[in-house]
Amino acid sequence: MATCFTHTLIAGLALGLAGSASAAGQSIGERVNRAELAEGGFNLGLFNDGERDGFMRYGWYSDDDGVHLWDRSMIVSRSDYESFSARLDLQDLTPEHVGLRYHSGTRYYLVDAAFAEGQVTGMRSLHGPAEAPQSAPIDHAVHDGAMVRGAFFMLAPVLDMEPGDRVSFDWWVPMRDVYEAVTLTAMEIISIDTPAGRFQTVRIEQRGGTPANDIYVDEASGRVVRIDVVGQPVQYLALPDQDSAG
Repeated sequence: MATCFTHTLIAGLALGLAGSASAAGQSIGERVNRAELAEGGFNLGLFNDGERDGFMRYGWYSDDDGVHLWDRSMIVSRSDYESFSARLDLQDLTPEHVGLRYHSGTRYYLVDAAFAEGQVTGMRSLHGPAEAPQSAPIDHAVHDGAMVRGAFFMLAPVLDMEPGDRVSFDWWVPMRDVYEAVTLTAMEIISIDTPAGRFQTVRIEQRGGTPANDIYVDEASGRVVRIDVVGQPVQYLALPDQDSAG
């Protein structure tokens, strides 16, 4: 995920939330395009050194219970697969529940966390054949305005960012149970080529978390059509006839 997985893979396989959000004096929830928040997503092919090596399928929808995020991503050459889901508060987009199952080779990692009354509680665990499970509790205060790491792939398109716009916030990395301060900055309008064709896009830099990503949002559709993992030969690119998250 951009990540190579939005939450874990490129961020590192380790068992180990985030705080304020502001832009031009507004909170994240005040800035979002509510119509685009209703439903959206994307399918991208994962390319490693220019060769197809997996996929990222990411989407969201809103209902009376909140904003529901999901991500299904895979790197074939590493036998790594991630299944992520989260429910966010409908108004400020802070997390209410986060679930993650991440397979790497013969092992898998589980994260389950609930957010209520300023506290996050849950468990992280590692499982593998012929080894005892390892687990670590999650139990600590939540910083005001906390985001969950996987949400920033939704924030990039629904914030309707234009060059010069910037928003900063902390996010929670579920696999490591840590907070990181990050910034999304809309840098430029640029035409890019993908297997699905050429797009006129806004390039949005995500910096401050690990790894850094460049996210390209198509001006016409508002859809993410490319993600570059900075410092790594990994890209996620729009594919022909796969322009939805379904």
